[in-house]
Amino acid sequence: MDLNDWVNIAKEVGAIGENGDECSSSTMAREAIEILLGKDNLKEAVRYYVAHKPGSELLRSLLWQLYPYSAMEECYRIFNESSNLDEKIDAIELLRVVADKRVLKWVPDFLEHENTGIQNWGIGIVDQLLFSHLCDDEDVIEILDKARNHSSQYVREKAELIYLTLEDLEEVD
Repeated sequence: MDLNDWVNIAKEVGAIGENGDECSSSTMAREAIEILLGKDNLKEAVRYYVAHKPGSELLRSLLWQLYPYSAMEECYRIFNESSNLDEKIDAIELLRVVADKRVLKWVPDFLEHENTGIQNWGIGIVDQLLFSHLCDDEDVIEILDKARNHSSQYVREKAELIYLTLEDLEEVD
């Protein structure tokens, strides 16, 4: 690898500003790793996982560590475009652990889907994001309000449990 590529990668992730000032964060580092690994490779990793090929659990764990947006997008693409319901469900299940708060805009689509597995993983995404401290309470309140009135008992109960957890955390603060 040509070390001069680091300048371009740093600029792409926002670690080098227009006037040359530098900064960094774990998010920028993950974005740099995503670039190094290749976004197409990470999308292929999602497809490999959804196909249940040997070694897919290692891929799941790797994607979980990185939260690559390209993988999130691929999960959402599979959800929208696959004609295979099991693939859709598996993509949303994977999304639950590779997601960051950027996917919250998609959760209503999952909760509105006719399949209960997709609905369940959809509310699971909200739970996982909060549990992992990848979003704030205010990021999910609107979703939880709708989920509390969902047609699925599981989604309603999960939303209520999440609310109770949030209330307990507020009391500790």
